[in-house]
Amino acid sequence: MTNSLAGKVAAITGGARGIGDAIAARLLSDGARVFALDKIAPDEPRDGVTYLETDVTSPDSVANAFATIDAQAGQIDILVNNAGIQRVGLVGQVSFADFSAVVATHLNGFFLCASEVVPRMVRRGKGGAIVSIASTAAFVGLPGRGAYCAAKAGILGLTRALSLEVATQGIRVNAVAPGFTRTKFIEQGLADGSLQEDWMVARVPMKRLAATEEIANAVRFLAGDEATYMTGQSIVVDGGWIVQGIPEAPTWLQASS
Repeated sequence: MTNSLAGKVAAITGGARGIGDAIAARLLSDGARVFALDKIAPDEPRDGVTYLETDVTSPDSVANAFATIDAQAGQIDILVNNAGIQRVGLVGQVSFADFSAVVATHLNGFFLCASEVVPRMVRRGKGGAIVSIASTAAFVGLPGRGAYCAAKAGILGLTRALSLEVATQGIRVNAVAPGFTRTKFIEQGLADGSLQEDWMVARVPMKRLAATEEIANAVRFLAGDEATYMTGQSIVVDGGWIVQGIPEAPTWLQASS
């Protein structure tokens, strides 16, 4: 890849840890000025990243964050919608408050941040890139994670609609859909028993979980000049999980070593 992010300003929601932190590191390494918007403080702040305490479910909090970016950087070129939470529970048992919190963080957060960023990008007249973190849960059902599946599917729908609204302005809107990735969400699922690592690995053709850096690499591609003719698309980064027709293929249907 070229160093196409030099001089760019990026905002990453949920940028204090996990995939968001990996994205911050990746964009920073290619020359972008990075603002991480998160409700929590990072355990280990990265040199060169500006951390802004932000609640992406609050219109006022989001507006204040981008006003700060205006004051400090004077532009915004890249928005990465990564903030997310998880609440596990069956429909009929999970509370409306928990369901709403998941949708508000993932989907409403995307809407609120894009609502701040799009007018700024249009006024500046130099295009821009919006990349949202969806999930393989947008394509498949995960019992106990109805809110998460619904929110992630919503991200794909909003990505497609928004991409058409801003295409003539040179603003590209895409999504990355990670599969099982070693993050706090996965660790939470392992701890509460709703996920089992052996079960996950057995269903991934590449037989391992993703590293956060591998998701960040896909985001970096969509954010940069290498993807200037891509918009409204979703890149799935899942080790082949959702494309397999036979979950446990016999050896004669697998490439030999």
